Amino acid sequence: MGNNSLERKNQSSGSRMTKVLRVVGMVFAGLSFTVLFALVFGFLVKLIWNMLMPNLFGLSEITYWQAFGIVILAKLIFGGFGPRHDDHWFKDRGPFGAWERHWKGFEGDDIGPRRRFKDWKYYRQYWRDEGKAAFEAYMDRIEKEKRERESDET
Repeated sequence: MGNNSLERKNQSSGSRMTKVLRVVGMVFAGLSFTVLFALVFGFLVKLIWNMLMPNLFGLSEITYWQAFGIVILAKLIFGGFGPRHDDHWFKDRGPFGAWERHWKGFEGDDIGPRRRFKDWKYYRQYWRDEGKAAFEAYMDRIEKEKRERESDET
């Protein structure tokens, strides 16, 4: 029994060490990928700028670090560095506040677009079961109203 618990301790500490090494490796790989991406992206901005801007607008060519600075400046001006929220379109703020009301439902209806879309799969069955009769009743009512208007006019 003593041997068995000693083996478990060795296995669990080895397992923990493996997990820690895996996390450290993932962090290192992520940082390496980020640095590589930044270097490549800065190079692409420099290349595109130097191909287009001097010929189109008469601007001078830029260095890699100037291109990298432009990328950071654009990110600060247009995107910021804060956390991104996937639901930013549905906030009731600014000119896009109406989107939330549109997608939640019509006239206070809390069904939402996904539910309404899923309900369409029953359309054919509804039309077969009740739709034709309802449509015929509607057409009869229209014809009756039309006859009544014609009789009132004469």
